Formats: sequence, structure tokens, C-alpha cells
Amino acid sequence: MYVYYSEIFKKHTPPFRHPEAPDRLDYVIKGVVEAGGVVKEPKMREDAWRLIYSAHDKSYVEYVKRLCGAGQAEIDGDTYVSAGTCDAAALAVSAVMEALDKRETALVAARPPGHHAGFAGRALTAPTQGFCIFNTAAIGALYGGDGIAVVDIDVHHGNGTQEMLYERDLLYISTHQHPATLYPGTGYPDEVGTGRGEGFNANLPLPPGTGDDLYIKAIDEVVLPLLRQYDPRAVIVSLGWDAHKDDPLADLALSLKGYLYALSAILSLQKPTIFLLEGGYNREVLQRGTKALVRLVAAGDFRPEETQTDSPPHVARRYEEIIQEVRRHLGRYWRL
Repeated sequence: MYVYYSEIFKKHTPPFRHPEAPDRLDYVIKGVVEAGGVVKEPKMREDAWRLIYSAHDKSYVEYVKRLCGAGQAEIDGDTYVSAGTCDAAALAVSAVMEALDKRETALVAARPPGHHAGFAGRALTAPTQGFCIFNTAAIGALYGGDGIAVVDIDVHHGNGTQEMLYERDLLYISTHQHPATLYPGTGYPDEVGTGRGEGFNANLPLPPGTGDDLYIKAIDEVVLPLLRQYDPRAVIVSLGWDAHKDDPLADLALSLKGYLYALSAILSLQKPTIFLLEGGYNREVLQRGTKALVRLVAAGDFRPEETQTDSPPHVARRYEEIIQEVRRHLGRYWRL
């Protein structure tokens, strides 16, 4: 498995102390090196900006470009732009397209993240952009076209990706902390898509405190059945490590065992899979998780090196209520 990485991704720099900072990638690459992974420098595509313009509102893209030209600015209280942001974002898009074109399984160790960025930047339902500039996963899905699936396992719902794919018959699946308890407040089970996209948008909101035991059930009961029935040509995984129990910004309780179970389930489809870095703010988890992922892809090595986490009884009861709601809404379109 190639790991697409460039120092350009670190040129997106915050104007103040920020959890989404360039050093996140240092820990990702440490994990790659420890696992014996191969790092590949992506090439900037001539059509990168055309692809960005084709997915995002023109006025928003021009606005971001002006901010990059200014050198340092804030879009909102959470999201910033620096002189290097535009190059980093365009190269991230280029890396995903290169992996899709080559039909290979790869990790794109890029930033800025993107899954909260909608058509006009900020998704319609969100108060902020959640650290995101352009929606690399959605741009990749739209570029790939028919048969592309996006699986979002960041702890936050990918509201921007949902918005951009909501009327498309491209499968979008998101597992995330319940929106009543966490930003961006979207991702309920009844959000199933509309028009051509009706039934192709699947949300699995998980109660705070959800551990590996229930997460594994969610993969077995919903995620894997949906993927097998859709039978994608390729999968883009919006990979956020912030559902881990040690992440400082949320309240799910996964260990790397839960993560590796989900990732191995996706890989079992034996389809080209692009893992795209989104969230994850505990640096040690970024390093250990990346190391485990590279080993898993390269050699089928399922070695989480963490003890499984189990959910308390009240969380398990809430999970069963939610999963019944998920089945009620998605069962009209899929066998669950």
C-alpha cells in the first residue's frame, strides 16, 4: 500500500494553538515508517482546481483563494486559512484522484481535512466549518462516479459529504457520535437522501460511551451488509481517529480493535480502498493507528495491541433503540 504524503500538506498552518495542526502528520508518518510502509510524493494535477470548482460553489472557492493570497485569515472561529492552504488542499485532491485512477489501495496522509465542507464551504446545517476547507472525499466520489462508496468513520458526522452526495446514487455511510451530543448536529437515521440519492445516505449515530463491542455490531449489522449489497467499484474511507477513547474532542470509547475491525471489514470487499485522513487529535493514537492500518493492508496483520472496550448497560440499551430506528428507515431500501 502506498502512503501519499508531501511536506506541502504541512504548509496549512494555524494562526494560533489549534488541535488540527501540521504536527499531526509527523505522527502519522512515524506510524508508517514503523510499519515499513512506502511513502509516495503525490503529483499536483493540472485539473485539481477544475475538480474543486466542479464540486464547490465558485464564489466560495474564489474566497478561499483570496484568503490564501492574504497569507493568514480565519473563516470562522474553528477554521483557518494560511498562505500554504490552497496548495495543500489542491494536492490532497490530486492524491485521491491519483489513487482512484490507479485503482489501488492507499492512505492519503493529507490535510486540511474536508468532510464538514459543503457546496458553499460550510454545510447548510452547521454553524462552523469544523476545520475543513474543501471536501476531498466528496470530490473523489463525484470524480469516480458510479459505484463509488464513501464510508466515514470519523467521530463527527460528515455533514458536508452528506450534503454534496445527498441527491446522488453514490453510497454514503457514516458512523459517528449521536448528533444530539456533538457537533455538527446532523446525521440522524431519517436522513436517507433525496431524488436519485434516496436510500443511498446511511447514518449510524452512536451514543456517547459506545465501545468496541457495540461498534463491531454496527459494522456487522449495518455497514457491511450495505456495502455488500451496493458492491462498490471502489471505496473512499474518511478516516478520523477521533472516535478513539483517548481522543480529547469527543466521547466515543473505541480502541484500535474496533477501528481495525471496521477497516478489515471494508478491505474484505477486495475493492480499491482509499483511506483519507480526516480527524484525530491524540498524537499517539494517530501514530499507533496508522502503524496498525499499514500492517493490516500490507500483510493482513490484525494486531490492535489494545484491549477491547465494552459499553455500559445503559449505552447498550440506547444503541438497540437507535439501531431499530436505523433499520426502520434504511430497511425500505436495503436488506438489514
